[in-house]
Amino acid sequence: GDAAKAIGMHVARLIRDGDTLQVGLGTLPDACLSALSGRKDLGLHSGTIGDRAADLVDAGIITNKRKPLDTGLSVTAGLLGTQRLYRWAHRNPLLRMRNASYTHDTATHAQIPSLLGINSALEVDLTGQMNAAVAGGQSLGMVGGHGDFMRGCQRSPGGRAILALESTARGGKISRIVPRLADGIVTTSRSDADIVVTELGIAELRGRSLAERAKALIAIAHPAFRKDLEAAAERLV
Repeated sequence: GDAAKAIGMHVARLIRDGDTLQVGLGTLPDACLSALSGRKDLGLHSGTIGDRAADLVDAGIITNKRKPLDTGLSVTAGLLGTQRLYRWAHRNPLLRMRNASYTHDTATHAQIPSLLGINSALEVDLTGQMNAAVAGGQSLGMVGGHGDFMRGCQRSPGGRAILALESTARGGKISRIVPRLADGIVTTSRSDADIVVTELGIAELRGRSLAERAKALIAIAHPAFRKDLEAAAERLV
């Protein structure tokens, strides 16, 4: 959809030639990868990859040439996609499958300069806390590597941790940027927050006060919810 495409274009502005990518699963990370057609010599170090990552390798956009660790190799712990992805991966000399104890280790991330993580979540609150696992009191998946990569990418020299999400859900009825996380579920703490992107723009959170974070997040929230969020921010910060 249009929102996913807009998010992909915003994220693409943050990615430079030679950066190494970690990419979560889903529509939004795929949209971000699809927006990288003009980049050169990107690297790939991820927990799980899908078809779009394979497309970028075949297109010569992901080469891993500038990555000092696992040079020339795309590294992942898992594959999740179509049969085309599995055929592409079978005995591919450009792909290295590694255990999650390696791919998700922040000590590994610290050895990869300019590691940019692109992940998503269900909601983010005005302080930067993120919920990527629970909606309406119901768990939608396991813990995964969300927290590992949100922290690890920031241990990388020049690395950034990008959270991409649409500003609303349920056909625009609810905001994904909220005063407080529902059910008190925190997948990733506010101390690990870095960059949040919606279709309406980019919010830089790292190094900012709670008041500055709230202001930046409200600016990329859907206009229909900004007034309520501003009122909540006055109470929170």
